[in-house]
Amino acid sequence: MINCKAISRLSFLLFVVSCFSFQSSSFAQKYLGSRLEILSTTAHNVDVQSPIDLLQETWVRSELDVPNLGNSSNWVWARLDLDPVTDAGLSVEIAYATIDSLQVFMVCDGVVKSKRSAGATVPRSFREQQLGNYPSFPIPVEDCMKLTCYIRAWSGKQILLPVRVEGTRKLLTDGHFRDVFFAIYFGVVISLLIYNLFLYFSVKDNNYLQYVLFIIAVGGTQLVLNGYDRVFELISSPWLALRITHIFGILSGVFSILFVRNFLHLKSKAPLYYKIFGWLYIPYVFASLLLVSGYFNASYDMINVSALSIVLLVPVSIKVWRSGDESAAYFLVGWLVFITAVTVFVLKDFGLIPYNEATLYALPIGSAIELVVLSLALGSRINQLKKDRQKAKEKELNTSLLNEKIQREQNVELEKNVTERTSELTEMNDSLAETLEDLKSAQQQLIQSEKLASLGQLTAGIAHELNNPINFVTSSAQSLKRDFADLKEVIESVSGLQPKSEALSGELDVVIQRMKDLDIAFTLKEIDELLAGVVDGAERTAEIVSGLRIFSRMDGNQSSDANINELLTSTLIILRSNLKDEADVLTEFSENLPNINCQPGKLNQVFMNIITNAAQATMETQLIRSEREVRVRTRLVNDSGKQFIQVDITDNGVGMSEQKKSQIFNPFYTTKGVGQGTGLGLSIVKGILDDHDATIEITSEIGKGTTFLLSFPL
Repeated sequence: MINCKAISRLSFLLFVVSCFSFQSSSFAQKYLGSRLEILSTTAHNVDVQSPIDLLQETWVRSELDVPNLGNSSNWVWARLDLDPVTDAGLSVEIAYATIDSLQVFMVCDGVVKSKRSAGATVPRSFREQQLGNYPSFPIPVEDCMKLTCYIRAWSGKQILLPVRVEGTRKLLTDGHFRDVFFAIYFGVVISLLIYNLFLYFSVKDNNYLQYVLFIIAVGGTQLVLNGYDRVFELISSPWLALRITHIFGILSGVFSILFVRNFLHLKSKAPLYYKIFGWLYIPYVFASLLLVSGYFNASYDMINVSALSIVLLVPVSIKVWRSGDESAAYFLVGWLVFITAVTVFVLKDFGLIPYNEATLYALPIGSAIELVVLSLALGSRINQLKKDRQKAKEKELNTSLLNEKIQREQNVELEKNVTERTSELTEMNDSLAETLEDLKSAQQQLIQSEKLASLGQLTAGIAHELNNPINFVTSSAQSLKRDFADLKEVIESVSGLQPKSEALSGELDVVIQRMKDLDIAFTLKEIDELLAGVVDGAERTAEIVSGLRIFSRMDGNQSSDANINELLTSTLIILRSNLKDEADVLTEFSENLPNINCQPGKLNQVFMNIITNAAQATMETQLIRSEREVRVRTRLVNDSGKQFIQVDITDNGVGMSEQKKSQIFNPFYTTKGVGQGTGLGLSIVKGILDDHDATIEITSEIGKGTTFLLSFPL
């Protein structure tokens, strides 16, 4: 007998579904099939690409609100006259998700105003042209006398045309209702899948594994039948997208047969039915061969014919139930509900009952109830096993009591072990926390050490850069000293003249002659030039010192506002001497860049590492010195309402392979020889950029060079 509690649960479930179906009827849509005209001839179904060529053909008015165009390999045409005033700005929705190729033309006074496509072969277009899980097409706002919508469709399976004209809000509301419904449905399916998968791993009964496969097939079928595989673009291959509905149909049939034969133990309880269900695999094999060969419609028909064998489940379930297997009663109820749902779904497709939300959702509702009831059937088997085990336990009561005592003692010991282990884990956790802090500190020290090491490598170049202007100033000072001595001599001679002296004329001639001998005019010009050189040397020295001061800032975790262009300039000043024999550095700095909040010293370290590596990469080529270049560019970028400052560092060096690119930020990875690099530079660069929420992208081509693109958010 069926468990009374289970019957009450099932009755409640059916009541909920009935209420849902009643509510669904209030969402019934107004389909415009009676306004559709179908092209009755097939002469132009394949070659014609524009509805303008079909105006002279004979069109037949549909008698159904939802025309059923059958399962044909031909293209079919339908047209719908629209009101260019009241329908303008609305959308034409075709509430059928499994049409493989769909084209919709909007024709205004004989001129095609728009052509849009959807279907399995154009998933991206399908996604962009839908408000929900059904394809929808906007009606253009045009000034015309006659506005007509032409629909051109092809599918490897049955085609229905539930067409309606609605506004965006209505389509979105209905789509949201469908999404909620199927979210609940797939939630039920996933819950049952996980539950039965857990039972399989718990009891190791293959029936649960076969049932899990059956759940996947049934849930997947509803997924593709309602177009959610295309909504979420789960399938990117057009070849597979054209066949996915057939594949799930085949899997549903095959896994149903497999589950039925083993769950009901047909081999021992109904041998004849066991053989019959074994032969039912053959039609699905033929359907698979037709599908692979490209005969989609024939494969679809074969799948539907094979599915008619579902009616055999009723007599076989009754036979097994009568043999004393209580779980077969659940099995019978579940399949009767599903057969009823399939019947309602098919009658709806052929116009024998209303095409509305209640009948449209009959199949997923029926399949959900079927899955729940079949889970109850499997649960009934578990209950029977529990009863058998209870009897066995009663026979071994004394042994069980002894085991219980032993178990209590073991639990006490286990609790003691758990307490000790928890204490050890707590201590270990504290130790790990301290280790983590030490690692963070070591990381900070490593960054500064790498920076100081880099500065050490730059010492010679900086000294050379400073010596040049200082030496020039020193030599200029010596020349100025000599020039001022000459001027001093002339000034003293002029100062010694007596204005009232009778020998003034002769003394003045002597002074003038001395000025000519000393070439005072040249001396004055030379003094101006030397002073200008001294000023230039001082400014150059100040520039180097300022750049070094900015570059060597040990700011730790302290942030401040800084300008990217200024940071790059200071870095290039420091690197100028080191790079002069390696490559030319060309700069293209965008003006008026806003400041960013950053750690300037660390960003200078980033720029120095990347620019130095870029220059060294050019030296590994066969290019002569004048052809080796490193370009540094900055720019302000706006992307999706967000602003970034980008730094582009490009070289014409040897480039990198994909393997090197994938490892370049790994600590201690280096392509340089032993003793020439630590492999920490770019690893530290990546860490610094991560701390600044900045990104780094690398593009490289062997033999042509490498580009590092750094993006700093504002």
